[in-house]
Amino acid sequence: MRTHNYLCRINDDQWIDLMKIKSLDKRSFNSLIQEGCRLVVQEKLGIMSKQRKQRNSLKNMFL
Repeated sequence: MRTHNYLCRINDDQWIDLMKIKSLDKRSFNSLIQEGCRLVVQEKLGIMSKQRKQRNSLKNMFL
């Protein structure tokens, strides 16, 4: 599996929250950020799927 190195800027409030979660969860920042990426992808795919279904339903109503 390939990996990608990506530098990013995280605002202080989110970084402090991430540090608190890291200390409670005993996981690395990398692990927490990867989990966040997976959650964002799942959420966006769900939204896109829902919109596609609604669009198809509306289109079928007027045929």
